[in-house]
Amino acid sequence: MADLLHVLTTGAQSPSSGLPTAAPLAVCLRRVPAGRYLMHAGAPSEALYVVRTGTFKIAHSDEEGYEQVLAFADRGALLAYDALCIKHHPTSAVALEDSTVFAILWSDLDGFCRQVPAFERELHRALSLALSHTHDLLDIMAAVSSEVRLARFLLRHSSQLAARGQSPRRFVLRMGRRDLASMLGVAHETVSRAFTTLATAGLLQVNDRYVEILDLEGLRTFSRSTRRPPEQAAPLRRSGPARRTAARAPPGTAPLPL
Repeated sequence: MADLLHVLTTGAQSPSSGLPTAAPLAVCLRRVPAGRYLMHAGAPSEALYVVRTGTFKIAHSDEEGYEQVLAFADRGALLAYDALCIKHHPTSAVALEDSTVFAILWSDLDGFCRQVPAFERELHRALSLALSHTHDLLDIMAAVSSEVRLARFLLRHSSQLAARGQSPRRFVLRMGRRDLASMLGVAHETVSRAFTTLATAGLLQVNDRYVEILDLEGLRTFSRSTRRPPEQAAPLRRSGPARRTAARAPPGTAPLPL
């Protein structure tokens, strides 16, 4: 429970002495290898999950088997809470990398909240945060241009990394282009062209899944052009010689295939 509280409150990898001491309650920790499902749409729901490490793709499939990616969930995210009222999972979750989650049985949830008030508070805060992420997705989809949708997604991802004390400018996208295209509601090739457009404008450097934001303010300006084609947005190119080298991967990190 103490480890779970730290994930919900700070997202830090190590415990913080500033948090209240949790009751000696055991919480199940489940490992999910890359490519494996944590939950299947339509399956009975037995537990609430909190992502401890790794990244998950949240998706829904229609009767013809078409998969629509709805979100990507990483450290601190709640999974399966939308199943509480209907008793089965409305969406599926598959690990994009080796991941771990805390699993809290629905039958244990009330008891945990009574015994550890801090857990109940952080649970409400995490639910509020999940709702705000839904609003972010609506804002992304409100843009007509695929380049603007991508810019908004990258800014949102950058902000989430900064909130966890990680670099908001240099990061690795754990999802492939096809999954990202599905979430943005565009074709796979369109996402690749959108990355090229933003890189040509001097806003990004991209090397496979490694992304470096070169001009954060310029990217924000570009993201505001909701109804305008990208070429009509404010000037985007950085002054001075353009940087043409590929984005470097963080030290010690192996490249990820598309």
